[in-house]
Amino acid sequence: MLLERLDGLQVQHVKAFMDEFRRKCLCCTAGLDASRRPDRRCCSVGRCCQRYPSKRQIQYVHAVLRNALQHAMREELVSRNVAKLVRVPSPRYKVGKGLSVDQVRKLLAAAEGHRLYALYVVAATLGLRRGELLGLRWSDLDLDNGTAAIGQTVQRAGGKLHLQDTKTEDSETVLPLPDWTWLVLLDHQERQRRERERLAEVWQDHGLLFPSEVGTPIEPRNLNRHFASLRETAGCPDVRLHDLRHTVVSLLMELGVPPHVVQAIARHADVKITLKIYSHANLDVMRQALGKLDGRLS
Repeated sequence: MLLERLDGLQVQHVKAFMDEFRRKCLCCTAGLDASRRPDRRCCSVGRCCQRYPSKRQIQYVHAVLRNALQHAMREELVSRNVAKLVRVPSPRYKVGKGLSVDQVRKLLAAAEGHRLYALYVVAATLGLRRGELLGLRWSDLDLDNGTAAIGQTVQRAGGKLHLQDTKTEDSETVLPLPDWTWLVLLDHQERQRRERERLAEVWQDHGLLFPSEVGTPIEPRNLNRHFASLRETAGCPDVRLHDLRHTVVSLLMELGVPPHVVQAIARHADVKITLKIYSHANLDVMRQALGKLDGRLS
C-alpha cells in the first residue's frame, strides 16, 4: 500500500501540500492553544491568530520532504523526486551588520574586569554564535596548541536549557586561537579556578568556559541582558551580540582573506552564505574601490 502511494505521488500533490501548509495558521496546526491559559487562547475559541508559516519555515518543510523522497529514490521506492520540481519562496536574508573596529574596542573596554570579559573577546575574534559561546567546554580547548573545537551549543527548548550538538557538521570544527585570545583565556582559566574554589559549596561543575556564577549553563537571555547594559556603557546602543560575529567575517573579507577560508572560520555550509549574508562593505572600503576606478578613468 505504501509503495502504491509513493509511486502515485506527482508534482501537483506536492504543490497542493505546500499551498495548504502555507495557508494554515501554525497555532491551529500545532495545537498551541492546549498549553495556553484560557484567556490567551485564540484558534480554539474561534478567533484565529493568523500566525502563518514564514518563508523560512516553508523552505524547511519542503527541504524535509525533498530529502525524504531523495532517500526513497536511493532505496528504489520511487523513480523520481517530484519535490525537486516544486519551487517554494526563498527567505530574504538580511545583510550582516558589521561593527567598526572602534566600536569593538569600546565594547571590550567596557567589559574588561567582568567575569564574562573573555566571552566577548572570543566572540570578537572567533565569531562564535551565542549558543556556541555558552556551550564551550574546557575540554574543547587545547591551550598547548592554541586551538578550540566547536562542538556543542546551549539552547532553550521545552522550558529547559539543553546542551546540544552544533547545527551541522560544518559547524563542528577546530579553530586556531589568535595569540591575544589565547592569553585572555589563560587569565580566564585562573580566574575561574579561584571563583570555583570560593564558591565550592554551591558550584555545579559542567566543565564550561563561560558558566553562570554557580557553574551551570548561562541562560541565553541573561547574556543578552548583560550585553544590553554593556553596549549602553560603551555608547553603542544599537548593536547586537550577533553583530560581533558579522564583524569578524566582514573584517576578514576586507583584509582580503580568500572566501573559502572565511567560510571555514565562520563554519558556513556554503560559501554563498558567507558572501551573501555576512560580507559587509563599509563606506570607506567602497570609497577606496571607486577611487581606484576614478584614478584609472580620469
